[in-house]
Amino acid sequence: MQIKWLAVLCLLFSGAGWLQAQAEAPEIVIEMHGEPSPVRESVSIWDKNARQLTKLFRGKNRTYVLYHVENVSSKDTTLSAQDGTEYAFVQYGSNDTDYRKFLFKAEDPQTFVACAADIKDVLAVNKKYKVNLGVSLRDFLRQYEEKATLMNLADNAAGKVYQVYQLNYSDINHKTPSPHYFVFEEDALLQTYDSDDAYYQFVGQISNNNKQLTAQQQAQQQARQEKLQQARQEALRRQNQPVRKALVSGGTAYDQAYMPRAVNATPLPALTPSKLPAGTPLPTPQ
Repeated sequence: MQIKWLAVLCLLFSGAGWLQAQAEAPEIVIEMHGEPSPVRESVSIWDKNARQLTKLFRGKNRTYVLYHVENVSSKDTTLSAQDGTEYAFVQYGSNDTDYRKFLFKAEDPQTFVACAADIKDVLAVNKKYKVNLGVSLRDFLRQYEEKATLMNLADNAAGKVYQVYQLNYSDINHKTPSPHYFVFEEDALLQTYDSDDAYYQFVGQISNNNKQLTAQQQAQQQARQEKLQQARQEALRRQNQPVRKALVSGGTAYDQAYMPRAVNATPLPALTPSKLPAGTPLPTPQ
């Protein structure tokens, strides 16, 4: 019995010593150095128009915009302006529905240039920077169908028919309306001409190409007709050419002297003698 009590006392003293050692042990502290990473402020582009997005991203670069926009882009490419300037282009959505289009400088750090959220924005950016952000005919007509005049322009040399819409156009950067020509090919904007002179120069080039094609086609048709006429004349000449007959057998003394003779010709069969005596008149048919 005494042995059991001694064992219990030993356990109690050992437990108390372990607790005292833990209490005297130094506390381990993990220190965090540096500032915590800021939480990304994501932006939904569908909640903002072009003016708001321009104000938000002015002075930023393409990497910053793509990082903060929570939406997934549908196009990320490079565009060339009419003067050869290169731009980076990012689009969200499609040309026929809702979209947001961003234009950046092509060279690093690819600074933000402009943003478009509807057809008016797109045409204004196109005109200012001489680019083509992409315009569908359906989107264009939703805004300008009642104001624009349609003209069809056939490019026979290229095998194409262009739909041209003439519009007295103005935008936020150009307040005074002036004639503009929007050329569509297969329901997509191909080119924009901002004056009568520029457009009619384009029309003149197509007209010259069509004339050259017409002249070429006429020359080919004339050559075919001449070849067909020559074939007809040759066939007629052969048809009217006299045929020299060859003498097989018999003939007069003149024929035997001057007519060509057939070589290895089969002699004509002998005449079948008549059953009537010579000089008998033939019966007259009743």
